[in-house]
Amino acid sequence: MKGLLTPIVGIFALLGVLVTTAEAATVSITPSSSLTSVGATVTLSIEGSGFTSNTDRGSFTTTWDSSILQLASFTVANPPWDASFVIDSDPNDGLLDTFSVLTTTTGGVASGFLIGTLTFDVVGDGTTTVSLADDPLLGGWFAPGQTLPTITVTYEGATVSAGSCCCMVVRFGSTGVGRYGEAQESCITIAIGFTRDGGLRVAVFV
Repeated sequence: MKGLLTPIVGIFALLGVLVTTAEAATVSITPSSSLTSVGATVTLSIEGSGFTSNTDRGSFTTTWDSSILQLASFTVANPPWDASFVIDSDPNDGLLDTFSVLTTTTGGVASGFLIGTLTFDVVGDGTTTVSLADDPLLGGWFAPGQTLPTITVTYEGATVSAGSCCCMVVRFGSTGVGRYGEAQESCITIAIGFTRDGGLRVAVFV
């Protein structure tokens, strides 16, 4: 039986069968929720975490409601990504076709990395989810030296709520003592905004 395993594995390799790596890899947008106003700008960071296998490249798409947000600019974090390309075939369609990054660092990038940032102009009232997904053309995320995207990634988007004005931001803070006697500060920020139709939007950040 053992003698049969080697040829079977070789056949799978020749056929290019995709074997994914089971790990808790996540690509997410921070902050996960934002309250803003029409006419303002919002900047969101895209970060990777939980890559127990290092990665040396990856590609994904981004979508949002273009009646609320318009993409103003994007940046790629360098380092660690010393090569990249972004395809945005229509700046007004609420779709960033391809956001692709690559590093030439030997062994790839360890977990806990910044991929880049997206800056949006807020052009309309409402709430939209800025979503991420694997690029259907170029695939997802690759372990170093692999020719197929073998890392399974969970994508976590963010919500942006916009009103005609954001009229109040209140921050409550307190200072206490930590477990080892050190000073420790905690705070809560509450943002309140109104839409043109009189609706109320409240966001709490801890």
